[in-house]
Amino acid sequence: MIINVNIKYCDIIQRGDIMSITGENIHKFKYIDFETNSTLPKEIEVYITRRIISVESKHVADLRDNTEKFFEYSKKVGYMNTILGNHRNSSIKNEYARIKNMSASECERAIRFVITKDERLWSDNTHWALAYLLKYGLETTLLDIPAYIIDFRNSTPVVFDKSGVVFDSVFDIKSSIASANRIQERLTIGWRPLEVSYTLMDLYNDILSIISLEC
Repeated sequence: MIINVNIKYCDIIQRGDIMSITGENIHKFKYIDFETNSTLPKEIEVYITRRIISVESKHVADLRDNTEKFFEYSKKVGYMNTILGNHRNSSIKNEYARIKNMSASECERAIRFVITKDERLWSDNTHWALAYLLKYGLETTLLDIPAYIIDFRNSTPVVFDKSGVVFDSVFDIKSSIASANRIQERLTIGWRPLEVSYTLMDLYNDILSIISLEC
């Protein structure tokens, strides 16, 4: 189902360090709702069955030898939130405590995953992704948790909504597409070259390393 819309809702406007989603420029998208116990959409079958630990992470734990290059790339595109929790001036220890609390919650939030034009898969909700790893283990796949995927490989974005976990309106869908598109826009201008990778497993291991040193 391809939805054309004339109402202008979702766009990204950047003013200095602030990136706001205000609601313009997303005029067309494709929406696919599917159930986990039915035939999976072929377009995303290899992605939805992947383990969470293999997904690319937007954030790193801190500045160290294996992450220094990511700070250089982030500076190049004006992305200031490379370290997890940096947007609230929080320490990794505090962020880990927050994630542990989330993992114990009975209220589970759907995670947005993003397939970019270079065919990489990204988590757009890092805290909840790590919380699910703590809750269900390192073998957890995207199929095992509340999740939806926004796919930018084609000119028209495609939203794959597993069991209708998140969307109540066209406005919600368009807002999510605009939010996810921030990853694609940064990649387009050189944020994370294809030859470098930092997965959720890398992030998880680095966090544990920091926590163990502080104990």
